[in-house]
Amino acid sequence: MTSGMTSGMTSAPPTTGTTPRRTPPGQRFARLWGKYAPKLGLRLILWFLLIFFLLPLVWAVTASLKSRVELYQTDPHLLVWQPTLANYTFALRKLQNFPAFYRNSIIVTLGAVVVQTTLATLAGYGFARLRFRGRDLIFYSMILFIFVPRAGGLMAQYELMNFLGLRNNLFGLVLALSAGLAVPTFIMRQAFLGLPNEFEDAARIDGCNRFQIFRHIMLPLVTGAMVVVALFEFIRVWGEYLLTLTMIDDQQKYTLGIGMVQQFSSATLEFGTFTSYGGQAAAYVMAAAPVVLFFLALQRWFVRGLLSGLKL
Repeated sequence: MTSGMTSGMTSAPPTTGTTPRRTPPGQRFARLWGKYAPKLGLRLILWFLLIFFLLPLVWAVTASLKSRVELYQTDPHLLVWQPTLANYTFALRKLQNFPAFYRNSIIVTLGAVVVQTTLATLAGYGFARLRFRGRDLIFYSMILFIFVPRAGGLMAQYELMNFLGLRNNLFGLVLALSAGLAVPTFIMRQAFLGLPNEFEDAARIDGCNRFQIFRHIMLPLVTGAMVVVALFEFIRVWGEYLLTLTMIDDQQKYTLGIGMVQQFSSATLEFGTFTSYGGQAAAYVMAAAPVVLFFLALQRWFVRGLLSGLKL
């Protein structure tokens, strides 16, 4: 009986699988077209804007690598046929105090980034998590200063800096450039408001005080928003011109933007095979390099921090 059952089990006919039907190429194309066609126009517009904004940057980079012959030929072109670093060598050696300008810009920018990011984080936490009389009135009054142009109070700021002895001083320039806290505070406040209150309640049950809650619980959760504030501040301070020109008279303390304008506008800078146009392009590329590198280093945090910091 056992052998009969065994033979019956082994003699079962094998099952045959069904062959999947192939989608016709026309139907596949229609499916893909229906999926991506609504976004095609938007993608083309974005590509056009990308090329439109990147073309001047690409032109500056290629111009900095061209010789004088290529720069002033009858039919200019974007490509570089004989690249050379002569313009960069000229910008570093012939421009007076170029390394000093670069050093001053780095000191002022990093100082302002650290000061403003720290103050904005503390202020944003206070406006979002602490309850005190006049909190909303103070916050919205500070937000109103976004609509006041910086040039409107430039003379008053000049008189104040002169009275405090902070003119022609890099430390004073750092303090002056760190004064605009409205937008950074708004970003940090929204980032703290997006965090659940249960985190603080659990920390209080564990015996944490207010500073420990801020330092060990809340601060690591808003790192992305802090990166956004730091990046915005870096770009703004690195390219600052009007306030720096007003507060600094000493050429040894010029930042990069002021120093390059003064140098390039005071001389033609044409010596031998070097040309002022190529030298300016090389200097501008070197001036923009820190901003690009700073963004590339922090880009993984940028979008996430921007979304969390601007959550309404």
